Amino acid sequence: MNPFDDFFSHLPEAIHADKIRKEWTSLAPVYDIERWQLPLPVWAKRPYEHNGLDAWKAARQAAADSRSDQPMCIYIHIPFCTSKCGFCDSYSFKLGNHTDSRVKDYAERICKELRLWSAQGGLTERPVTSVHLGGGTPTFLDTKSLERLAACIRNAFNITNETEWALESTVQSLTPSMTACLHDLGFRRLHVGVQSLEAVTRAAIGRRQSPAEALECIVRHKVMGWVVSVDLVCGLPEQTMTGWLAGIQALAECGTDGFSLYELLIYPQNREWAKRHHLLERSHLANYFLFQAGGNMLSALGCRKNLFNHWANDRDKNIYFTHPIRGEDLLAVGTIADGVFGNYHYRHPRYAAYLRSTGGGLPGLEGGLFENPLEQKNKPLVTAVLSNRIAPSLAAELNARKMDGSSLLERWLAHALIESSGGGYQLTNNGAWLAGNMIGEISSTP
Repeated sequence: MNPFDDFFSHLPEAIHADKIRKEWTSLAPVYDIERWQLPLPVWAKRPYEHNGLDAWKAARQAAADSRSDQPMCIYIHIPFCTSKCGFCDSYSFKLGNHTDSRVKDYAERICKELRLWSAQGGLTERPVTSVHLGGGTPTFLDTKSLERLAACIRNAFNITNETEWALESTVQSLTPSMTACLHDLGFRRLHVGVQSLEAVTRAAIGRRQSPAEALECIVRHKVMGWVVSVDLVCGLPEQTMTGWLAGIQALAECGTDGFSLYELLIYPQNREWAKRHHLLERSHLANYFLFQAGGNMLSALGCRKNLFNHWANDRDKNIYFTHPIRGEDLLAVGTIADGVFGNYHYRHPRYAAYLRSTGGGLPGLEGGLFENPLEQKNKPLVTAVLSNRIAPSLAAELNARKMDGSSLLERWLAHALIESSGGGYQLTNNGAWLAGNMIGEISSTP
């Protein structure tokens, strides 16, 4: 039995195995599943042009140069967790001693930084489309700190009735009292790190709550009128195709609005855990097949991609993650948070450096840089790939760019990275898997 038949021998009828087979076989010989690339921001691809105080000066000027009526998003990073999950590749950690005082101090530094930004240009006048708390686990903060942050944001910025308040969290930390606090503060979108509903996999990644408890958490927030989306990770220990698809089905049946599908990434912070679970020498093929089957099932359930790896129904607009599509700036605050005003991108340092560099009228930026002319030229195409929407006008641009004797449009169609949709094109599940590679090709064909 070949690898495809081995993985797809027992599938629900809703899965179109022939479509998956066609996409898989269309990739060769140009694209290699094992060499997929992650889409990277500008600051991750080349050195900063400014550091520290110079970055703050440049970011202030970029904020001042933006229109006072232009909408923007606000992102706040909370790096703390109750415990550090072995599989996690995010920048997060468990606090040691003096947890209460450290949390209080961090919340105060966030508020000071927010007030610093509100004094720049016309930022207080710009309507805010989304306030998004990420991490880490934002609900690690106590309710008083969360109330203080929310009040600071409302006092410092133009929060409207249309502003979406959103956060990332875990089933464990979403106690009834925490949910009640968040609801009173105006939060109505929740992104839960479910990762998997297979019991043996959840045990391997340190998830203490049962699959039933995870589903109950989603239902509880849905009853309150929240939009709920989840993270699901392929490549975790003990995963099976049957369990992966059954989990997606169960999540859909309990009303989940959005699904972000990822492959497990292995970085220094989770390498030892991956080694213990024999994942260092893995093939990506099994994970690609899980990703393909998951995306295929979600499409059959009526979800559509509003980001290259996020399938959603009409309720989940995924507002924070889709801000580049709308041309909105992003005010990002807190350790490792990265934001953008116009063509200027800035980033904060890690926790210890952030604590050292904040205060004295400074927001503690690590560095920043401007998009170069080529990056500005390519931005519409890059945004189109990330957003899963390639308009006809951009298709013409792709058709004019040549690579290995054919246009990018011809190349992507021939290898099933894109397909026709509404007069333009959208990513296939191949394209969702290889979005970073597609962006690399855009950058190499000016």
